Amino acid sequence: MTTSTAPAMSAADRAAHRSASHVRVSPEVRRAVVRYEVAAARLEELTALDARFMTAAQFDSLALAQDTMAESRQVLERAGLLHLVDTGSAVAK
Repeated sequence: MTTSTAPAMSAADRAAHRSASHVRVSPEVRRAVVRYEVAAARLEELTALDARFMTAAQFDSLALAQDTMAESRQVLERAGLLHLVDTGSAVAK
């Protein structure tokens, strides 16, 4: 006979576990979130540079990052999941 050494979950723990939000997202949404995060990191990197010394490729990369973020936001907005990338702002436009 085996006995469990783990304590039993309390009623409150079981209720919290049942009501926990486990959201499954589509591959399209997952891809949009990842693309947004990568583009945001690139944008942050490029905006830290002095624009007077940026190359044409860096300017192109900056524009691409902005476009990618906008496209990703559109996908997430259509899915009603814009909060996945806008965690710091109450109202995002």
